[in-house]
Amino acid sequence: MSVEVDVLIIGCGPAGISAAQRLAGSGARVLAVEAGRGHTVRACPVDLMMACTGCRASCNTISGFGGCIHYGDGVKLSRFPSGRRLAELLGPVRAARLEVDALHALCGPELPEFGGAAAGASPFPVKDYPVASLTAAQVRDIVDRAEQRLAAAGVQVCLRTEVSGLVPATGEGWQAMLRGRRSNQLVRARSVVVAVGRRGRSWWHRQIRDLGLGFTPPTPSVGVRFEGPAALLRGGALVHQDYKTSLTRAGVKIKTFCYCAGRAGGGGRIKFTDYAAEGYTLLDGHVIAEPGPDEGQAVANFALLAQLREESGNPWDRDRVEAELIAPYRRLRHDRPGKPVLQWFPDFADRRLTCTSLEEFTRRSGVVPSVADYQMANLAAILPEPVHTGLVAAFTDLADYFTGTAAAQYAHRFGAIGLELENTWDEMALTPGMETTAHGLYAVGDCSGLAQGIVAAAVGGLAAAEHILQLDLVKGLAG
Repeated sequence: MSVEVDVLIIGCGPAGISAAQRLAGSGARVLAVEAGRGHTVRACPVDLMMACTGCRASCNTISGFGGCIHYGDGVKLSRFPSGRRLAELLGPVRAARLEVDALHALCGPELPEFGGAAAGASPFPVKDYPVASLTAAQVRDIVDRAEQRLAAAGVQVCLRTEVSGLVPATGEGWQAMLRGRRSNQLVRARSVVVAVGRRGRSWWHRQIRDLGLGFTPPTPSVGVRFEGPAALLRGGALVHQDYKTSLTRAGVKIKTFCYCAGRAGGGGRIKFTDYAAEGYTLLDGHVIAEPGPDEGQAVANFALLAQLREESGNPWDRDRVEAELIAPYRRLRHDRPGKPVLQWFPDFADRRLTCTSLEEFTRRSGVVPSVADYQMANLAAILPEPVHTGLVAAFTDLADYFTGTAAAQYAHRFGAIGLELENTWDEMALTPGMETTAHGLYAVGDCSGLAQGIVAAAVGGLAAAEHILQLDLVKGLAG
């Protein structure tokens, strides 16, 4: 069976959804495919204090309609200058216009309240950009509304469907083989918008090389996520809801990432992101924007990430990351290799393991982790020595400030959880229309390698849609 469309969109996260809505609203025939499930059936067992099951090789956290706008979780929306490289590619005027369009496409006519950094409140330089934390109810409304709008625009959405091949078609356009649960389908499209998130990372890595696309390899970062009482981390959130700073410690560049503390809410929740095909699970974090039943018991978390560079200054390549980080990480757990581990922070700092059970961790720290699917392990032991030294020094410097005390008063209240791995996307060579070096093939969202985040992804999707429609109007095809 085969079908012809104007545009094939691969991935139904914020980038794919925004592109599909704009294209279909202008008369284009759009087919959108998504490897995961529908948004109302994306429950994660880890969130329910159960074990990660891999969700039959399609993790509900990192795949499914809505993408990183995970249904039922709180999230943060960040505006420019977050996503600076994307804004520079688009140009300031166009970036600002598309950002407003993206926010209204996501949130409707009433936008949430955005706030920036408190002036002069931090001893460390804070990246200042407007950010808004959304509650779980607001997130549900956004994703529900997106599904309804795509249906009203006539977009065909194929869930639980993967692209097994993407090649230039004879003559003009692109050809893709879709694999669904019950049948395969050949699709021919004039243009293709690749909007895959983490579920499609390895697929896109191969496609870039198979198609000979222009790109720059990334500089990966490794780190851990620190979890402790929300009250102790709220000092950072009072400065900025997504407190981001960069420090150099032990000669290693280290940055804060995904600060999930909340100014007056329930703190944050750690998420598992299962890369079943690659044999490991990494970490993410989501903010809990609504107040909890007992804020005194709320936990919060944030990541510290260290750049991985050789002595020459060159970034680690994919093979070295696999051999020197992922392989040792898999060996930390004998019950389920590659699943996250927890280490009491005093043990993490000393690279030893004296706290050997979750029950003992709770007794010694006074903290119940936000998820229960951990084993205790010596996470620090698998990190390169300069990275470990830098992470401990950066955490101590930051936590001294956040808590207003010294390490002797707070260190025992925290755990270090890993593994966290970021900046693994190739940075694509793109036009301001988000077109790759192959005509008619676009990359938006995470897979562009330019910017992460819900708003930036949606902006990229709209930019690609505009470019496709401009070309089609010239050719008299659509719109």
